[in-house]
Parts: sequence; structure tokens; C-alpha cells
Amino acid sequence: MSRGLKTALIVAAIVLFCCCVAGLGGTLLGTRVFGRALITNPDRVQAVGREIADYDVPSGYQELFAMNMLGVKIVAIGPAAPPDFMMIMLMQLPPGLEVSQSEMERQIEQALARQTGLARADMAEVGEEEAIIKGEPVTLIVREGVTDDGEQMRQVTGLFEGKGGPAVLMVAGEMDAWDPEMVDRFIASIR
Repeated sequence: MSRGLKTALIVAAIVLFCCCVAGLGGTLLGTRVFGRALITNPDRVQAVGREIADYDVPSGYQELFAMNMLGVKIVAIGPAAPPDFMMIMLMQLPPGLEVSQSEMERQIEQALARQTGLARADMAEVGEEEAIIKGEPVTLIVREGVTDDGEQMRQVTGLFEGKGGPAVLMVAGEMDAWDPEMVDRFIASIR
């Protein structure tokens, strides 16, 4: 599987993840709705990201796209020139929505199970890490797995308080491209 195809598949998984959390059915994912919800203008993508939280985009990365649909905001950040694959996603849930860490993890697993790319990886929880996001302790769930093509994958997820309510951080990528220092710097930059 080519790197470009893998990146496209991961982007599709992230979009599906957003839709699952919002409770959207398959009919709402039609081309018309998706086309209107997907934001690719760099200024608008940055604005949606800043509605979730303030953060520093890692060196060599860029905000790729955003979505703002039914109170759910999402921004995807990825390498500007992806020789290897690693993706960062921030998602803001609608205000007032009460959600637990385990429920968010279940939603992530369901969304990824319906897609290819990471969904083709049998992801298993391998540990937890503690981080500080916006001055508050956050438990990050670490999962690892292997795709059908033999690629080793890693995923880190965590639930934190965004600007307008619960927010999710997800970092996913190939093990051979995994950059723990970049992940730590990005997490530390969220404010």
C-alpha cells in the first residue's frame, strides 16, 4: 500500500470518526453534506482548530482540513510532505455533551473498525501515559497493532476540556515514523 493511499485512508478514518461521534447515519454522509462540511481553506481550517484549542503546529506539519458539522468541530494536522505517516486530530464535541473516556475510546474503535488503514490494524491497548493538557492531568491511551500489510501502527488518544466542552486528541501513525518528542511538544503546546 503506498504512503499516499495510506494517508488518504487515515484521513477518511478521521472523517468517519467525527461522524460517528456526532451520531450521523450513512445517509448524512452523502456527497452534498460532506462537501459542505469539509473545510480546506487554510484560514478557515486554522479558525476551526482555534475554536477547539490553541496549539502550535509542529515543524514540518500543517493543518490539512477541518470539519464543522452539527456542533462537532474537527481539525486534522499532518506532515506537509509525508514520506512517512503520522496524523494529529483534535475534535471538539458539542457544548454540554457529557462523555466518558471509555465511551470516546469505544467510538474511536468503532469508527476505525469501519474503515481501512488503521481499521485494518488489529489495535490493542498497550498502556497509558499521563500528560498535562491546558493545565489539567489527562490519561492518554496507547494502542498498537499491525495492518494486513504488516505495517506496525501506534495510536494515542485522550479526552480533555476544549474551549467549548469535551475535546479529543488522537495521534496515529506508523511505528517507524513515530516521533515521541514531536507528540510531547504538541501536547505541551495545547492551551
